[in-house]
Amino acid sequence: MKKTEEGFERSNKENLIIEVAQMRFGIYGVEKTSMQEIANDLKLSKASLYYYFPDKASLYKAVVEKEQTEFINKILERILRIKEPEQLLREYVNARLSYFRTLLNLSRLRLEAYSDLKPVFRETIKAFKEKEKEIVKNIFEKGIALGKFSIKDTDQTASLFLDLLKGLRISIVNDKKMLIIDQEEYDQLLKNTIDFTNIFLNGLKIK
Repeated sequence: MKKTEEGFERSNKENLIIEVAQMRFGIYGVEKTSMQEIANDLKLSKASLYYYFPDKASLYKAVVEKEQTEFINKILERILRIKEPEQLLREYVNARLSYFRTLLNLSRLRLEAYSDLKPVFRETIKAFKEKEKEIVKNIFEKGIALGKFSIKDTDQTASLFLDLLKGLRISIVNDKKMLIIDQEEYDQLLKNTIDFTNIFLNGLKIK
């Protein structure tokens, strides 16, 4: 029983640390946030903070995983609520773009710093991509079942759709020194993404 209580207490403390770090990263970005500042926000010693998270990269990874879980849960909730597959795909695209902007605001990283962090996130990114693919695949299968879409391979089509969306996002930050976009760039990305989604949907529809 004592071990269970200790595990529960540790989990609660970790969640609190993640929430506080999430707020600070959202305001200042991960590079301009120190572990000491997060410890101060929590009224913890720096040593106590390192007991739960050995470095800033592991804490940032936990924050990103929390954001991913919230995004996935939001989309799954919409899948249950929205019946029309075209509307559902557009909802997913808009939510995914909003999530992309949230991640950029959390990080505000130089490209060099992002490259250093990539190995830490490799498995996290891979797992998230698989969850995304299942969601998009589910939307396509829903469209087929309703007689709206004609798709031979939903798995391959979902992967293609996600890769093309990723290409649009990368094109916005590709030549930047910092991973951050302004409102004008976001509006352009939104327009490009909506146009692409409409073209893609037209190719899926049963004529």
